[in-house]
Amino acid sequence: MLFTIATILIPKLIKFYDRAGLTLYAALAFSSVTAQEVNNAETGYPPCDALIQANLSHLVHLADSPLYPTLVNGSWAPDTRKSPFCFVLPTTTKEVPQTIIALRDAGRGAGDWHIAVRSGGHATDHSNNIDTGVAIDLTQINATTYNRETNIASVGTGARWGAVYADLLEHDVSVMGGREGVVGVGGLVLGGGVSWYTPKRAFACDSVVNYEVVLGNGSIVNANPHSNRDLWKALKGGGANFGIVTRFDMEPFPAQNITKATTVISMEHLDEVLDAVVGFTSLDQSFEDNYLLTVFNYDQASDSTAITLTEVNTANDLNSSAFHSLRKIPTLRRIPAKSMSLAESSDGSSLSDEMRTVGAGPVTVANDHRILRFIVDQYNGFVKNIKEKVNPANFSTIFDLQPMPFRVADYSVSKGGNMLGLERNNHDRVIAAVGAILFGGQYSDHDVALIYQLSAAMNDRIIAHAKSPGLSEDWVYLAYSDAQQDPLGSYGQTNVNHIRQVAHKYDPKGFFQKRVPGGFKIDRVETGKKSNNSL
Repeated sequence: MLFTIATILIPKLIKFYDRAGLTLYAALAFSSVTAQEVNNAETGYPPCDALIQANLSHLVHLADSPLYPTLVNGSWAPDTRKSPFCFVLPTTTKEVPQTIIALRDAGRGAGDWHIAVRSGGHATDHSNNIDTGVAIDLTQINATTYNRETNIASVGTGARWGAVYADLLEHDVSVMGGREGVVGVGGLVLGGGVSWYTPKRAFACDSVVNYEVVLGNGSIVNANPHSNRDLWKALKGGGANFGIVTRFDMEPFPAQNITKATTVISMEHLDEVLDAVVGFTSLDQSFEDNYLLTVFNYDQASDSTAITLTEVNTANDLNSSAFHSLRKIPTLRRIPAKSMSLAESSDGSSLSDEMRTVGAGPVTVANDHRILRFIVDQYNGFVKNIKEKVNPANFSTIFDLQPMPFRVADYSVSKGGNMLGLERNNHDRVIAAVGAILFGGQYSDHDVALIYQLSAAMNDRIIAHAKSPGLSEDWVYLAYSDAQQDPLGSYGQTNVNHIRQVAHKYDPKGFFQKRVPGGFKIDRVETGKKSNNSL
């Protein structure tokens, strides 16, 4: 998540998708020169052979395919790019169960290869890619349609949010989704889905009225309030534990421009900023059209940290009173509020190949100045420690605070509930995440490991400190989580039990627990044990 924020603030970034929202290789995949011609000869890889023997050779890309290098580079974070035995790119929902069945049957017997599933490739924890196995790339299942009669927007799992917003804008509607256009639909919605609209409409998953899902046995089912309701609810934050979602049918809302302003403030006004963050997070429902993103960024050129505040109003109000307290704080620089479409707002970029992001995931705390100030102090120590051990010219840091008012949980409940479990405690929260960005390729694996260790240790100190004054929150947002965290375990035992029961019901042989190891798996959550990686 903090790496999504990096796409907003860090320079030297490059474009990752074209105007239509398709990845470069998505546009190429249908051309005759890029459809790899594979005969029935063995490739040397049993799962790739199985796909070819299942008449899916036109979807398979081995290392000698012209598209293979582009597919490898399809992952957003450079350090998550892997080289699987082969990629398979289904173009329709029907081809997904064919792919699953071929790979499932090829996996019987000895061997230690597995399967990864990738929609947008934006995860930073290696959950959607693999070296020893097959990567199912869903970027070709990317259609976005709108049915005016039913008022339902249907979005393919492999679409990018920038393209989704642009397509729906033609119908004067929009949906809950990612803030950055390069982010894929599937991973964000299955993990919950924070948006500029979260204070008003909660999570993207709360607007899903139907999931089209391919199960481990190859069947295609729909999950909604009337059919497979238990699966519908489990998919709302339950991650990749049940099947491959190929389409999200979402409840849209009228399209309207949003306004976005940016303010840069010196650290000497830190306490004023934190007071403003706490005050904003506790605003009542009448301010639900507003969102505040607070980012602390260390700049190696000036050897200093500045605070960047992004003020968003989703009702296109250029002078929202929600931000009045912030505007009283002296600024270093201010970019006045600008009205723009959601598609324009989400026009994002990707990290350059010479950048590397490192962090140990988010923590969630109570909306209280004391704990926020402690986190900032820890962040300052984090910067100091890195400077002592890594060339300051080679890194920047980024630390963000995101509001999570309690009314978000109320809205989720009104939409049938989800798995996140925020309704357990009726108070406001703040999500905090700290990490580093390494530049220029002038860093070592040791630098990466060292910064990760510093980040993880800092999170532990924050957790311990927050517990003593009662400012801790036993919740981790899945879509932002690091591999060593336990977001599913932080949802509460009732929701853990529901996810486990639904996973075993719809995937009784555990295909998505065993053969698709990436992501957070319910079988790894201990029964009755609270997460110890969260607040």
